Amino acid sequence: MKALVFNGPRDVRYERFPDPELATDNSVIVKVERCSICGSDLHMYHGDNVGVANYSEGVEPFCVGHEFAGEVVEVGKSVHRHKVGQKVLASGGAPCGRCEHCLSGHTALCKHWTAFGLSTRLNGGQAEFVNVPMADLTLQPIPEGVSDEQSILLTDAMCTAYFGLTRTAMEPGDAVAVVGLGPIGLIGVELAYVLGASKVYAIDPVANRRAHAANLGAVALAPSQALPTIMEATKGAGVPRVFEASGAKSAVELAIKIAGRGSTASFIGLPQPDVQLPMLKVLYKDITIRAGVASVIDQWPHLIPLLQHGRLKAEGLFSHHMSLAQGTEAYRIFDAKEDDVVKIMMTL
Repeated sequence: MKALVFNGPRDVRYERFPDPELATDNSVIVKVERCSICGSDLHMYHGDNVGVANYSEGVEPFCVGHEFAGEVVEVGKSVHRHKVGQKVLASGGAPCGRCEHCLSGHTALCKHWTAFGLSTRLNGGQAEFVNVPMADLTLQPIPEGVSDEQSILLTDAMCTAYFGLTRTAMEPGDAVAVVGLGPIGLIGVELAYVLGASKVYAIDPVANRRAHAANLGAVALAPSQALPTIMEATKGAGVPRVFEASGAKSAVELAIKIAGRGSTASFIGLPQPDVQLPMLKVLYKDITIRAGVASVIDQWPHLIPLLQHGRLKAEGLFSHHMSLAQGTEAYRIFDAKEDDVVKIMMTL
């Protein structure tokens, strides 16, 4: 098959790769129809550390990508929910199905949860075909009324946005700040209004992303404007609910500065080692800190009805449409933030 293969930092190539086989009886093979690049893929692309993995050197080539949807073409004998010909979308990763958390129904806490497209342990879906383990949990039949673009967002970005936003413990009438307006942050802005926010401050250095947030009704601010504007508007109180969706050092620091006393701040951006919380400010402002990686599977029951009833649209996020064969250039554009890129859809 053809796939996008990681060969080292900033070296993702469209090339031949061995076809996947059913790895376990609970696996299926999916023929990928569309996929996308996630901001977290850039950490691998840059050769950074992701968890215990170091992508700077000596990595065996693997297929990249954890956001994909397509058609089931082969089914393991222990799979019960899926059949050949079914259109499906995938969770960004798979639980092991064996640890005590999986066996007790708490797959979000799986000790061995593995993301697609970070190593040969679980090759990714920016490829013509992909093996999907624990398919009865990891795959979701594409629901009626969900568009192609929404189906890709349900593989990670939309679920991470819902996870991160709801962990601020926001209630109807609350003011919310969203720091970082990539796709996850922009979906977070829309979701905040869906869930009853009275006002949303949307903060990002990129003008076109601020414009998108403003079209959703948010008060869109450049980082340099955020602190004085919010403190003036709140008479120095700050914001009670803060959703940080970047992971950048400056974004994390700003999130704590604009958070009010007794507030809750939720962090989902993947930080690098130099990112630290200013703990004295956290302590003196009595800020509740929430951080984690979303269990995509657990967010689907909340999000799919919102999409089907038109409450949530998540439109206009795919600024670029390219073929998988153009994947090397897609990564370059996405990394360089060229041409007002927000998110790239690749089709096969």
